[in-house]
Amino acid sequence: MLRADLDRYYGYFIKTIIFIFVLAVIFLIGKILFAYFAPFLTAIVLAMLIEPIVKLFQRLKLPRGYAVILSMILFVGTFVSLSAFAVTRLIFELRDLYISLPTYYNDIYSMVEAFIQKATALYLQLTPEATGIIQDLMLNTFDKVKVLLGQMLSQTPSSTIAIIGKFTGAFLFTIVTLLATFFFSKDKTVILSFFYRQMSPAWQDKIMTLRKDLFMALVGFLKAQMILLSVTFIESYVGLSILGVKYALLFAIIIAFVDILPILGTGSIYVPSAILNLLWGNYKVAIYLLILYGVIITVRYIIEPKVVGTQLGIHPVVALASIFAGLKIIGVAGVILGPTIVVTIKACQHAKILPQFK
Repeated sequence: MLRADLDRYYGYFIKTIIFIFVLAVIFLIGKILFAYFAPFLTAIVLAMLIEPIVKLFQRLKLPRGYAVILSMILFVGTFVSLSAFAVTRLIFELRDLYISLPTYYNDIYSMVEAFIQKATALYLQLTPEATGIIQDLMLNTFDKVKVLLGQMLSQTPSSTIAIIGKFTGAFLFTIVTLLATFFFSKDKTVILSFFYRQMSPAWQDKIMTLRKDLFMALVGFLKAQMILLSVTFIESYVGLSILGVKYALLFAIIIAFVDILPILGTGSIYVPSAILNLLWGNYKVAIYLLILYGVIITVRYIIEPKVVGTQLGIHPVVALASIFAGLKIIGVAGVILGPTIVVTIKACQHAKILPQFK
């Protein structure tokens, strides 16, 4: 009995080593592929996303080539239209804000003047030792700012060239991605047939199962992000509207957009706003903003594992563990990469490419 248990644990150990090795290989290969073939990988994803629309047009007796063109126009047109609507709305509110700024000038000036007076009164009450420390700190800060500004000014030409290079690269990336999307979608059957002919029948079944599972996971991931984004937007819009913020829609859109960026998050908007209101003496507004921020991050932490787990087809505890482990190991990118790795492992197990633990 003991011998059988040892053999079973030894088998689990070997499987674990294999898992770690395979994950390392997948990560390295994925990193290399993305660095050199990012437009084509993006095109594959876009081709998968527009496939239902293509099939819909094909049911209307359109040739696949025309169906792909119409699907791409519809997909890109919808994206551009929504973006144009959002940008137009933002410009309208920013213009209104700009026009209204003179009316806020006196209030802002009074707030800044009151803050300076409070800071001056506090400074005069400090001991000579404390004022000396503050003066040294300010001098060091000014020196660092001066050095930083000098570096920025000296690098302005190279920075301009870098920006132009990035714009050109983005334009080229877009063109290559759209062309590759068209050809991948139009010749989908030919490409897949060629790809499958290079494999044995057993591996063909495995790859087809893996492709289906990963596609469903991609759709689920996008749905999960849209749900989380919508929740953040609604919470911000309702909360700021209750507070009486005139441009609640504008700020809610900005906050939701910032929430997409893992490095920033909603705290990069709410916390500085609360601190500024606190310094200006708007204590109730500052406290309300901090409470609203606390509600948003609490709701997100509660629903994110459930939403991500449900949409990706994994248990919420597994989703939570993968998010936490990814955050600790990789950083903010691990919030996305953690669940992605788990879903990839699950898809590989379902396709019988990787062994399953029992």
